[in-house]
Amino acid sequence: DVQRVVEASRAISVASDRQVIHVIPRAYTVDGQDGVRDAVGMTGHRLEVETNILTGAQTAVQNVIKCVHGAGFDVEDVVCAGLGAGEGVLTAQEIELGVCLVEIGAGTTNVVVYNEGSARHLAVLPVGGNHVTSDIAIGLRTTLDEAENLKLNYGHALADVIDHAEKVEVRQVGGDRIQALPRRFLAEIIGPRMQEIFQMAREEVRKTGFDQLLPAGVVVAGGGSRLMGTTDAAQAVFNTSARLGQPLGLTGLADKAHGPSFAVAAGLVKWGARSRAIYGNTRQPVTFGNTYQKTVRWLRDFF
Repeated sequence: DVQRVVEASRAISVASDRQVIHVIPRAYTVDGQDGVRDAVGMTGHRLEVETNILTGAQTAVQNVIKCVHGAGFDVEDVVCAGLGAGEGVLTAQEIELGVCLVEIGAGTTNVVVYNEGSARHLAVLPVGGNHVTSDIAIGLRTTLDEAENLKLNYGHALADVIDHAEKVEVRQVGGDRIQALPRRFLAEIIGPRMQEIFQMAREEVRKTGFDQLLPAGVVVAGGGSRLMGTTDAAQAVFNTSARLGQPLGLTGLADKAHGPSFAVAAGLVKWGARSRAIYGNTRQPVTFGNTYQKTVRWLRDFF
């Protein structure tokens, strides 16, 4: 009954160019008794549910599915990257108490607000780690590859903590000329963009009304969070505790994909395992040859 009422809430009118991706239950009402967080096992005549419904651009979703099919795989479910990352790096206690996940990807940043055991708000910001790299390339007149290397090995989100005497060598565009520049100058390029990301994320939290209800603080994940000083920058903007989101709850992961860059991938493994445990395998087995078998063995290593 609970599953049916949740699925029934999908029957809403959405724009023709969008499709429903997730229906997230917030609370149930059983015979007028509202605020029920888990209605399983309760007895009643009328069951209602309050949900958050997440939609996505239909063409974007279909293009992702097409890419997966092109690699020789089937698609069983579509999961928002922000929710996948949350599944991978957040603890049950953080989700219950209240936490903001900031997953910094290459071109976008996912912001997810959790409270009382479920996601309350999700937003996608049009800025990510690639924007930081581009800023460095422009500011230091170097290539994007060199800028990425400088960002990960010498970059810092807070310029104030960098010694004025420290230098970094930068290979200029269009030649072999190498110039020694203050490392603090690199941080001064990076800092404003990282501050912008966290300020935009904080504004999303403020709009939800949960800005004072995040006792578990902020968790930063994604490839863009590998930059030194990222959690310190988040803590300064949000004025609360911040930690780096590492994949949790997957054995055998350390040697394969341990780190904030794999937050979404690890979360999808856990999401799929949980869905199978709850709903079972509703699809017929599909054979994709050696690539599929290798992937299955890789996933089994985690359990």
